[in-house]
Amino acid sequence: MAITFDDAVQNHELEDLRKNEEEELVKILSDKYGLPYIDLRGLAPEPDAMQVIKEEDAREVGLAPFKIVGRKLYIATISPGNPRMEELLRPLETRGTELILFLCSHASLNHVLSRYVDLNKGSKVESGMLELTKEKIHGLMEKFNDVDELKKTFDEISHSQVLYKTTRIIEVIIAGALKFDASDIHIEPEEDKVRLRYRLNGNLIDITFFDYELLKNITSRLKLLSGLKLSTSANAQDGRFSIDLDEVEVEVRVSVIPSNYGEGFVMRLLDPRHSVTDLNNIAFSPKLRALVEYSLSKPNGVILTTGPTGSGKTTTLYAFLHKMYNPELKVITIEDPVEYHLEGITQTQVEEEKGYTFVAGLRAALRQDPDIIMVGEIRDTDTAKVAINAALTGHLVFSTLHTNTAAGTIPRLIDLGVNPKVIASALSLALAQRLVRSLCNECKQEYESSEKESRVITNVLGEMKIAGKEESMMGHTPLVTYKLFKPVGCSKCGGTGYSTRIGIFEAISMNADIEKILITNPSEREIREVSKNQGIPTLKEDGIIKMLEGLTSFEELGKTIDLFGE
Repeated sequence: MAITFDDAVQNHELEDLRKNEEEELVKILSDKYGLPYIDLRGLAPEPDAMQVIKEEDAREVGLAPFKIVGRKLYIATISPGNPRMEELLRPLETRGTELILFLCSHASLNHVLSRYVDLNKGSKVESGMLELTKEKIHGLMEKFNDVDELKKTFDEISHSQVLYKTTRIIEVIIAGALKFDASDIHIEPEEDKVRLRYRLNGNLIDITFFDYELLKNITSRLKLLSGLKLSTSANAQDGRFSIDLDEVEVEVRVSVIPSNYGEGFVMRLLDPRHSVTDLNNIAFSPKLRALVEYSLSKPNGVILTTGPTGSGKTTTLYAFLHKMYNPELKVITIEDPVEYHLEGITQTQVEEEKGYTFVAGLRAALRQDPDIIMVGEIRDTDTAKVAINAALTGHLVFSTLHTNTAAGTIPRLIDLGVNPKVIASALSLALAQRLVRSLCNECKQEYESSEKESRVITNVLGEMKIAGKEESMMGHTPLVTYKLFKPVGCSKCGGTGYSTRIGIFEAISMNADIEKILITNPSEREIREVSKNQGIPTLKEDGIIKMLEGLTSFEELGKTIDLFGE
């Protein structure tokens, strides 16, 4: 049997072997020179960084500028001991540039140097990859009033041939998210394309699709920007970066996970302009607002907010902190993570890998002589017991708990091992909440309720009257039909029919009736029954009231709570 050799294939394989051997050698040499190793072969270098050093100088000295952030210039080199390099870089340091050096292979160097040709063909990129000024953001956002125009902008950029299109498309992704007030950006590789989605008012909406070639460049750029490892693609990573908008700094939390078709990104935008810290901006019913004010006026006790992930619990706690803060009080928070920074308050962040857990942070906070403590979440027995004991020793404690209803708070604490008698002494108020999309005031349309809608509303209002909650009915009386509103969609709301979100709430306050049944290890249903005389609307009742006020729609409310159950 004759064996044939394909010289082209063999040469290609030998070339790959040589390149891999060189990469391994550079990794070893990186320890000798005390410089971190980097592989730039799959990276899209930043044009702004490349323009700092001329092509001929970069080739002569053997270095590759590939990233710039503020005054930091990232440079890879094949010869760190070259005296010509020191001569070339000294003027940059004199002007205040901070140089961050890496060791790379010839293949990495040539990859970056080859991009100078494209750079010379393209126009100059504005400095600062994501240091977007207010004027630049507005310039980008003027290109699109709705999702269709945003998609058109993406298509134009993705089909362009210039080097800086990766930078440009990331800027448009961020600008689009800020334009439509998105809370999260999702970049999701699929079998034959990559999906871009925004989470708008709690719902994920498709924005556009792009190809894998662009994803590779976006991945490299976002990893560099977020401080993530470029060489790692098999493990989950978390990072962050900020967007400078002159008047405010928007923090972006980046999460990367491996998937079947590549790495998926989720970026959470924490815009301080959208943080609700004023208690007056939270849509409490009149009776609940009075109860909250009373609970906050106490010198000690525990106030808990409950609900599923993403229901606005932490925002409510921030509003409590904002309401309570004054220079005479010591306020400490233990959060995971710190989402918004509050002036005059000591905020700490959980770091599990370093042993700084919620319970460790809470114990440490108690040694700091605080008046008010906020614990991001009670998730285990130790944290629950320490939080309750803190309230018993004269502290006002705010925290969150994962239960579905306000009445479920007490059984959950008992499940965590807290003594029922202690709960009666420590717990001041348990809130449950959900978020629903609020109708756009520009385009919402009035209509008369259908028979099914009327039946639900009449039943709820009737139950409220029987329970003595008619004060919270805002003047509504049971009728055959009701005036409701539905979403339409316009340029103001991006065609969704909704703008922002509002909370719907329920609460129970510790009183003698609840205290009496605590020794029997009561169920959620029993606590709900005995608390009815407190006169606070339930989640369903509060939602119905806000729907009748034209704040949300029947359809939206039905997605969030069970309108037809008990």
